[in-house]
Formats: sequence, C-alpha cells, structure tokens
Amino acid sequence: MAEGNEIIMKTLEDIQSLQDFLKTEMSIGEPAEGTIKAEIRVYNDAPLANGGSEIVFMGVGLVVIDGRERGIRKLNEKIKTSRPSDHVEERQKYNQGEWFSGTNNERFPAYTSDENSHGQILFPGESVLYEITVSEDTLPYLDIRVDGSVSRRHLFHISRPMLVLKERGLPLVAETFQALDKIDLYSPLLSLTGAIPAFSSKTTLADLDAYRGKIEEAIGHVKQVMPELNKVFHSAPNQELRDLMKQHIGKYLTTSERMCNRVLETLSGSDTGRMKESTEELKAHLLTLDEVKRAKVELMSQFGIDS
Repeated sequence: MAEGNEIIMKTLEDIQSLQDFLKTEMSIGEPAEGTIKAEIRVYNDAPLANGGSEIVFMGVGLVVIDGRERGIRKLNEKIKTSRPSDHVEERQKYNQGEWFSGTNNERFPAYTSDENSHGQILFPGESVLYEITVSEDTLPYLDIRVDGSVSRRHLFHISRPMLVLKERGLPLVAETFQALDKIDLYSPLLSLTGAIPAFSSKTTLADLDAYRGKIEEAIGHVKQVMPELNKVFHSAPNQELRDLMKQHIGKYLTTSERMCNRVLETLSGSDTGRMKESTEELKAHLLTLDEVKRAKVELMSQFGIDS
C-alpha cells in the first residue's frame, strides 16, 4: 500500500510540475507625475505538441490584492491587456478536415465559449501582457498574483494518425521538399552581408551605388521566386508543409523585401545614420534564416525524411 501511495504522489507531482510552463516576468518603470507603471508578461513556455496532449493554460488573469484596510474601492488604477504573440496557426490545426463520429456531436474545439469567458487562453508560445498604472504610494500595498489552470481537455486529448496512410503520402511530401530545394530562395539575400559599406567618412558614392545594386538584385529575386514558392505551396499535400512555406519561408522573404525597400529609400537621401540603421535591421533579419532552415529540418524529421 505504501508503495502504491508513493507512485500516486509521484504522478501527482509530475502533473503539478506542468504549472512551471506558465512563466511570468514583471518590470516596474520610473515614477512620473505621481504615478508608476508596471508591466507583467505571462507566457506559455510549453513545447508544441504533436498528436494531442497539449499543455494549454485556461482562465489566466491577474488577482490584485490591496493590503490596506479598506483596499481599492474602485479600480481607478488602469489595467491594459494585450496579446503580443498569438499563434493563430496553432489554434487553426483543430479546424482541419471534416469531422465524422457517427453522431451529430461537434468536433474537438480549440476552446469553448465557457472556457473563453473565464480568462485568457494561452496556447504554447503565446503570451499576454498586462500594463498597470497606479499611484506611486499605492504600489507598495499591492499583492499581484497570476492565476490560471492547465486545460484537462487539451492535456488528455488524443490525435492519432493512421500510419499506413502517412506512409503512402511520404512520396508526395518528399517531392514537395525536393521542389523547395530546386528553388534558389536565398542566395542574393545572403550576398547582401558582404556588400554592406562601412557608412563612414571613407564611404564613396561608388560603394553606395554597388550596395544599391545588390539591394535591387535581392528585391528582384524575391519577386521572381515568390510565384515559384506559391506554386509549390498550392500543390503541397498537407497543412504542415503549407505552414512551413507561409509562416517561415514566405514570411522571411516578404520581410526581406520590405526591409530592402526601406534601405533603398534611405539610400536615396543623404542621411548616413538612417542608412546604417535600416541596414543593421536588415542584417539582423537576414541572420534569422537559420531559424527558417531549422524549422524545415525539424519538419523533415517529423516525416522521417533526412537531408
């Protein structure tokens, strides 16, 4: 009996440890005109799940306790809420395909109206930001807590693919990855790094013209490959591949084009500070290509395909 109790307690501890994925960060600004602003970021740090068993937090919100005898009669203190990192595609996966159960029951919903009424819902990678503005003398009396609970519906949800069908579809998946590899998606963009001038007193008009030429070449290349990427996108055999092309590859290319156009705009002027600033932003973005490539490799691995 004692051994059984130990197993039960260990299982309970493992389940309770899931709460550690609900992370919180708080920052307090400098006082201004008698008020002070605090920011509380709450985010779901759980990994993305495949096949159900997803760690989703429901009913997330703040509990504000005023330690003074009378406390806060009215919430004159302003609390603003924003969702800076919603993952729409993570929720949309529950809407794929047609549901059939042999009855008239609805399929498994991403969230119910009741769940949505009790507080914020955070899927893996999502966050909610609270901005609280209070009088400076009120802050020391406040006890602010983050409440939430792990969704049992999502934690114990099962989504099991038929492996026989998955194996039959592998040739089409492999063809899609091969089609992507045949498109020279990134070369002109990567060559930009070596063409960046110093933006110093020694920078010549010839240096800027050469840089401008590389930028224009990169923009033209993105415009050329996007229709090719769209063609592969529309022929992809599943949503996972389309998400890779839209959320990672396509987003990287369109953002690159937008930033390149901004650099071109600054090169048309004479403000070297703006030129350097826009170039640094472009350079930082180009370095995120490793994340795009990693997402592709991870998806290939999920399908059992190596490079």
